[in-house]
Amino acid sequence: MMPPALRAAIGGLCAAIAIGVAVLMSGCTTTPAGSGNAGGFASEAQALSAEPPPLTTEQEALLERRTQRIDELLSEPLTAETAAEIALLQNPAVERALETLDMPGFDRLQLAHTLNPAFNNGQPPSTLETRIERPLSVNAMTWVSVPALAGEFTTDERGPRVQAADEIVALLFSARRAWVQAVAARQSQRYLEDVTAAAEAGRDIMEGMRRVGNASELELLQAQTLYADAVANLTAAQLAAAVERERLVQTLGLWGADADRVRLPERLPDPPPDAIGPESLEDRAVAQRFDVRAGRIEGLAGEAGVNARADVRTAWLAYRASHDLAQHAREALVPLAQRTSEEHLKLYNGMLIDVFDLVADAARRISAVNAALDAQRNFWLAEVELQRAMAGVGIAAGTAQPAIQGGFRPGTVHHVH
Repeated sequence: MMPPALRAAIGGLCAAIAIGVAVLMSGCTTTPAGSGNAGGFASEAQALSAEPPPLTTEQEALLERRTQRIDELLSEPLTAETAAEIALLQNPAVERALETLDMPGFDRLQLAHTLNPAFNNGQPPSTLETRIERPLSVNAMTWVSVPALAGEFTTDERGPRVQAADEIVALLFSARRAWVQAVAARQSQRYLEDVTAAAEAGRDIMEGMRRVGNASELELLQAQTLYADAVANLTAAQLAAAVERERLVQTLGLWGADADRVRLPERLPDPPPDAIGPESLEDRAVAQRFDVRAGRIEGLAGEAGVNARADVRTAWLAYRASHDLAQHAREALVPLAQRTSEEHLKLYNGMLIDVFDLVADAARRISAVNAALDAQRNFWLAEVELQRAMAGVGIAAGTAQPAIQGGFRPGTVHHVH
C-alpha cells in the first residue's frame, strides 16, 4: 500500500491538475549659435511650452460623461466588449483619426452607443448578424464611414480619411484580441500556480521519505524534477500574464490609477456549442465591408469583392477549425487524461507501477490541460478575426497588391487610396 504521506502528496498534485480540468469543463541637425534659425527654435520652444486652450463648457461636459462611463466600465471585470469600448473612449489615437475625418472633439459615447442617422436612414446594415458583428463596431462604423467615403473628395483626399476610419474600427478588434490574450495568460498562470504548489509539497514529502529510507534516490529525483519543471513553467506563465496585461492596458489607452484598476475575469468563457456556419457570409461581407464600399468608389469593385471573399473564407476556416479543436480538447483529450490518471493511481495502490509512472502521467495530464487552455484561447482569437473580416478593416480588399503572385495574402495591411 501507498504510505499516507505520499498518498497525500500525490492527491494534492492530482487535485491541482483537476482544477485545470474543472476550469475547462465549466529617426536633426544642429545649428551654430547665433544663426538665422535661432528665432525659429525660440518659436518652437514657445509653442511647446504654451498651455492648451481651455475647454469649452460643452467639451467639459463631454469629457465628464466619458470619464464617468470609463469609471463604470472599470468597476467590473472587463469583458471583450467593455475592453473595446474603453479603447474607443480613451485611446488617444482615436482623437487623431477623428480630426482627419473633420470630427475633432466628437462625442465618443455617440460613436459607441448610437447609429449615425445619416447612415442608411439611421438603420443598421440589413446584413447584420449579431453572432458575429457587435453593436459597438457597427455603431462606430456608421459614424466614421460617412465622412470617410463622402463623394466630394478626390482620391488623394479620400485616402487619409479612409485610413483614419479604418484605424478607429480596427482598434476595437485589437482591444478584443488583447483582452483574450490577457485573460488566457492569467488563466494559465493560475492553473500552473496550483500545479507548482502541489509539486512542491510532493517534493518535500519525498525528501522526508528519502531521509528515513522509504523512497529511493531515483524517486526523489523524479519528484524534484517535476517540481523544477513546474517552477520553470510558472515563471514563463507569470511573465506572459504580465506582458499581456500591459499590452491590453496600452491598447485601452489607460495609465496611472486607471491602469491599476483593470480587472480581468478568472477564465475565458467556454466556446459556444455550435460554430457559425459559412452560409451567406461571403455575400454579406461583399455587401457591407468598409473596404469593399471604398473600393467601389475608386472603381475597384471587382477586385475588392474577390479579396473580401477570400479574406472571409480564410477567417471562417480558421474559426471553424479552432472551434472543433477547442471542443475536442475539452470533451475528449482532458477527460481521457483524467481517466488515465485515475487508472494509474489504482495500479500504484496495487504496487503494480512505481512513482516514475505517476510522475510521467502527471506531466502528460498537465500537458493535456495546457493544450486545452491554448485551444480555448485560439478559438476566441479566431472569432475576433472573423468579426474583423466581416467588417473589412485592418486590411483593404480594394487595394492592388502587385507583389502577390499567387493571389490574396490574408493579414497584410493595405488601405484604399
